[in-house]
Amino acid sequence: MINGLMITTILVPTDYSEASFNALETAIIIAKRNNASIHLLHINDTALAGEDSYAIKNATQIAHAIADNIKQRHGVETRVLFTDGFVGPTIVKGALEIKPELIVMGAYGASGHRDLFIGSNSYYTIKHASCPVLIVPEGKRWQRFNQVLFPFRPTLGVFKKYQFINDLVLQIDPDCNFELFGISIDRKEHDVKQATEIVNELKNMSNGAVTYTISYSYGRNISEEVLEKADKTKTDLIVICSTVDVANKPFFIGPFSQRIISHARTPVLSVFRTAEN
Repeated sequence: MINGLMITTILVPTDYSEASFNALETAIIIAKRNNASIHLLHINDTALAGEDSYAIKNATQIAHAIADNIKQRHGVETRVLFTDGFVGPTIVKGALEIKPELIVMGAYGASGHRDLFIGSNSYYTIKHASCPVLIVPEGKRWQRFNQVLFPFRPTLGVFKKYQFINDLVLQIDPDCNFELFGISIDRKEHDVKQATEIVNELKNMSNGAVTYTISYSYGRNISEEVLEKADKTKTDLIVICSTVDVANKPFFIGPFSQRIISHARTPVLSVFRTAEN
């Protein structure tokens, strides 16, 4: 537990795709670090199309087999939830009922007809879920997050949220290096000063246990700069919240955030809502 934050429950939607299995592997690692449980959610979104009962029964058996395997191999308590419905709204509803501290879900790449389908579900979940959402891309297993990039608009008025994000990342991977990427479109001197003060506050809270660095963006194409920065620094995790777009709108997912979520080659942790708000 770090500064009162504890991950006890992780919700993992799965459709048995490579992307969702990647997400599940990441969730298992996080659960083991925090002694947390996993709720494995499978949504039958074909029920309205009249899928036969054999396919549904088979999917249920697979989910329970996966859960049993996780318990035996990793010692992580895993529960299975199987329900019908539209994917995005059903994930959000499940999160309201289960009250997880984190949702971990897969995302597809830029090819295939399912890209828009999965993308829309990811976006819906991020926008409406009552907790942070970690989107894990396909193509690679993500078990460690050594280099974390957190782009933000400096404003001391929402420092409590920055502190929550910092603590959440350290629960996900306590050994990470944390780079804060301050956004100052108008090159305002006080933006740089505030960003520096925020970093110093976080350093003081960690007592030297975490490596913090800071850099600045002075351009107007924020999303491209963030994505380019992530590639150059070999970032393992991008963290975004509403201050990427507008500092004083806590639940706003603007165009910069959307583009980062859609085009990042690494996992993206979206913190637009928490249990407190």
